Amino acid sequence: MAVVRVGFIGAGSMANAVHYPSVVETPQTQLVAICDLNEERLNKTADRYGVPKEHRYTDYRRMLEREELDAVYVIMPPMGLAPIVLDCLKAGKHVFIEKPPGCNSDEAWAMAEEAERQKVKTCVGFNRRYAAVYRYAKSEVLKRGAISLALAEFHKDMLGQGPYYGMSILRTDIIHAVDILRDLLGEPVEVAAHVWSRYERWENSHNQFAALIRFDSGAVGILTASRTAGSRYERFEVHGKGISAYIRAPEQAEIHRQGEGVEIVTDEQLTGTTDRRITYGYLEETRHFISCILNDETPLTNFTDAARTMDLVERIERFATG
Repeated sequence: MAVVRVGFIGAGSMANAVHYPSVVETPQTQLVAICDLNEERLNKTADRYGVPKEHRYTDYRRMLEREELDAVYVIMPPMGLAPIVLDCLKAGKHVFIEKPPGCNSDEAWAMAEEAERQKVKTCVGFNRRYAAVYRYAKSEVLKRGAISLALAEFHKDMLGQGPYYGMSILRTDIIHAVDILRDLLGEPVEVAAHVWSRYERWENSHNQFAALIRFDSGAVGILTASRTAGSRYERFEVHGKGISAYIRAPEQAEIHRQGEGVEIVTDEQLTGTTDRRITYGYLEETRHFISCILNDETPLTNFTDAARTMDLVERIERFATG
């Protein structure tokens, strides 16, 4: 395969902000076709990227039937995602989706198992794993040995807003921080958590989260998240053998080495830009996905891996009170 022919299902704001430009800027890809129910969005996006009218669709099934596609990006909210993804997988297409991987772990595992049956490549947009400062800091800690302790905190000022899509905010958003803990520490063996609400009540979701998780590596992870905080704030701590990393994704990381002082690295130093689409890992996750298709390798954040993250999310949710 010399070129990966890509089709998109979804032409919303998130897709246009990060996924379309990342695909177009990735070598050995060709944007072939676009589908969206909203014709205004569809045509605006297709015009921007020069997709001819005969390759524009409002029915994704017709796109799958008519177009010679290697991969499909399905960029849409979690409700209704799984049936569309399953159709793409059954058509033999490699598939990229945004998080979360469906509405629950049952949907996540259904997609993962179908992908395994079809022997196709899959990827979920857990972009933090691909962020330059995160990858650098993680690699520096691991050079000295295994990680002993990690913390992931992800807060937002959401008073008066309510949860995204009317679903648990842990599944739709804080899942990013849960996924980082799995990436750093392995698979969970014991979970203790408290999930509750303070200052306002949200239907189908709480707004305060704290968890203590023991992993099969012997390390421990700590999760904290408030959705009634003063601002958006995201940070990871990674502690190893005589080394600690404090990561303020995606802007910078502090590396503290025993007896050597502190190294500060920034997104601009590592990538040459402050464009968050690049520093926050969106471009890199697409390049990784396309590379895995071309080289017959398993993507880092594949559907099976993402289903395991969703499993951990649901284990934390079981500690909800009230």
